Amino acid sequence: MVVGPRFRLFYLFGVLLFGATFFLELFILYRTLSLHQRFEAERALGLIEGRLSGYLELLRVLDKPPPFLRDLAWLSDELQSDPGLYGVRVTEGGRVLLDTFPEDGLPLPDFSRCVRGYERGSIFFLCRKSELSPGRTFGLIVGFDASFKNMLFSEALIYGGLVFLGGLILLSLSYLYARRLEREREALSRRLLSSEKLAAMGRLSAMIAHEIRNPLHTLSMGLQYLFEDPEAAQEYRPILEKEIQRLSELTGELLHLSRGFEIRLEPLEISDLVSELEARFRPKAEAKGLRFEVSVKGTGSLLADRRWLYRALANLLSNALEAPEGHEIRLSVFPRGKEVCFEVCNSGTTIPEELRTRVFEPFFTTKEDGFGLGLYIVKQVAEAHGGQVILKSGGDEVCFEIKLPRSS
Repeated sequence: MVVGPRFRLFYLFGVLLFGATFFLELFILYRTLSLHQRFEAERALGLIEGRLSGYLELLRVLDKPPPFLRDLAWLSDELQSDPGLYGVRVTEGGRVLLDTFPEDGLPLPDFSRCVRGYERGSIFFLCRKSELSPGRTFGLIVGFDASFKNMLFSEALIYGGLVFLGGLILLSLSYLYARRLEREREALSRRLLSSEKLAAMGRLSAMIAHEIRNPLHTLSMGLQYLFEDPEAAQEYRPILEKEIQRLSELTGELLHLSRGFEIRLEPLEISDLVSELEARFRPKAEAKGLRFEVSVKGTGSLLADRRWLYRALANLLSNALEAPEGHEIRLSVFPRGKEVCFEVCNSGTTIPEELRTRVFEPFFTTKEDGFGLGLYIVKQVAEAHGGQVILKSGGDEVCFEIKLPRSS
């Protein structure tokens, strides 16, 4: 059993959406923490530049600076108040004026590398060259402890991963539940189809038993009379032949149904098809005193199965001939857009409203000697060609219209 493609598609889309959201959240968080760390490093550089500028101004004013101002040791005392500051290095012309980095710590990066910010291990370095006094340029390097940022990112990675895992588990459970529902639905469909087949077989068996019971009973009685009175053979022979013909027709209809409606499309001339139908049914209609009219407009070719289309139209004309109190049968062919319409109308009967939805059901008939398969075959033929059949009943006239696409 394979679950429908739409469930797999939804599942993959959900996984991709969860994954994209998770990684986007991590990217935004990491970028935010990195920007905050850079902001802290730039703040420290700005503080050092301000202190050094004030220091240089003070040295220029004082004739004899006190001993504690002869180097930058005082600056390291001020910077100790910043807990995140790992170390500071101040150079001028290749001479180191201040270096608070641990001697056994990480080696300092090249100045050109850390101008834009450089992270090594758990330390973030930022460098800058600053001209704090005319003719005096200082090189500043600060290092900030990035372990807090890394800890926050690691925690976010863990908690976000748990959320992602939980969402993935829920999505997977939903997918499995959907697969289970799909399996149950298909199993139910199979059981329902099996039940419908059994019900159809039951109806078919009942119909066949009903249809063949009377002819068999007539044949049995006829044979019994023939044995008792051989001289009556001439009298009973037409009756027996009629019942045998009836059984033969029923067998033929059932064989056609069992073989299915596999149509073979071929170009056919509509006028030739109508002429063949007219030649077959006009004599029958006139023999019953019925007017038989044929109207063909916009004749041309049609891509269809000639054998099945002829059979469908013949079924409609046969039904029209059997209409009680009828006086006219009309066969019309006309185009409508990209379709070709075949219409068979007869007068003398109507179909009650409550029966119109059932006339195309198999084995449904209102005639005493009918099998109820003629209109069912007409419907199957029309649909096999990509068309449809419509019942139009009004007044004292009944019309069946078969609509077929010109290119099935």
